Amino acid sequence: MRSNATIRLVGAPQLVAIREGTTLLVAEEGCADRIIFQASCSEAEGIKPDEVCHGLSADEQFRAVLAALSGFFMSAPGVAVVMLDSSRLHPEVHHALLHSGVLTAAGQCIREAWAQQPSLWLTRPRTLPLCAHSDVTAASHASATAGGALRHPRRPPRLPGVVYERDIPAFGHRFTLRTATLTDDAERLHAWMNEPRVNAFWGEAGSFEAVQAWLHGVLASPHTHPLIGAFDGEPFGYFEAYWAKEDRIAPFAAPGDYDRGLHMLVGATRWRGPACVAAWLPSLVHYLFLDDPRTAAVFCEPRHDNLRMIGYLEQHGFTGLHHFDFPHKRALLVRSTRREFFDGRHV
Repeated sequence: MRSNATIRLVGAPQLVAIREGTTLLVAEEGCADRIIFQASCSEAEGIKPDEVCHGLSADEQFRAVLAALSGFFMSAPGVAVVMLDSSRLHPEVHHALLHSGVLTAAGQCIREAWAQQPSLWLTRPRTLPLCAHSDVTAASHASATAGGALRHPRRPPRLPGVVYERDIPAFGHRFTLRTATLTDDAERLHAWMNEPRVNAFWGEAGSFEAVQAWLHGVLASPHTHPLIGAFDGEPFGYFEAYWAKEDRIAPFAAPGDYDRGLHMLVGATRWRGPACVAAWLPSLVHYLFLDDPRTAAVFCEPRHDNLRMIGYLEQHGFTGLHHFDFPHKRALLVRSTRREFFDGRHV
């Protein structure tokens, strides 16, 4: 178990949570002397605030407490519950923690509830409303297989730029996800897609114009979100998150209205290997569960003989369900449910 952790969190101002032994601090990044929350902490005694900046609004104080919990839980990966003395917090913060599900009436902070607070990792404003449910009827991969048109929720537009950020102290790097663009990523994807090891599974090798046209098609699809993963700002992988109900996987997976699927590739050789996968794979799934709280499951369909990837998926929260056949491959359907992912402490 680590005794120290330093975590940078998204938002404005950006907060830094620091745990040094039994001391827990939250400061504004770039202002080390601007301590806005300080507490003593231990697994046995819990978190006891010593100093809470009185100049903070209730919303800012709520965010500072969540940041402090990040410093604690990330330094204690085996701990599922910690006591919090909330007597020195603003009453509105106490109620916000209760209503968020993070704090119980008995004063316990629950790790799986903390890990589902989008304001800690999603770069969009916390006040951005969830897209209302309204159905549309459209043709899809699934309807072509099943016959007839398909009703599914109208999907929100993709957010541009960086959508998710996470410090990973055990790995020593910061992981980010951003929406792919033709301008920034066509050349990079052309190089990656033409690597033999990538082409063996993706089959998109070809000229720059062909890869550019392929990416243009992905960006034009309302049910797919193409993403670029980076460590410390260095792009290393391409990921496609898609709404499973509209995808060709639907007849084999029977997904719910808000369930997602993933396609993944690592293009940068130096970011391959188990330690890297342990950093980006749970983070990627974490993003999808945070992006819409109605998402109950995330599916993948690796080729049945891609045993290394299947092993990674099973190690990081996925369960193999059954084999099935696409026209281009025999696949294994694997699934990670929200409950399994957060109960398994993959964040």
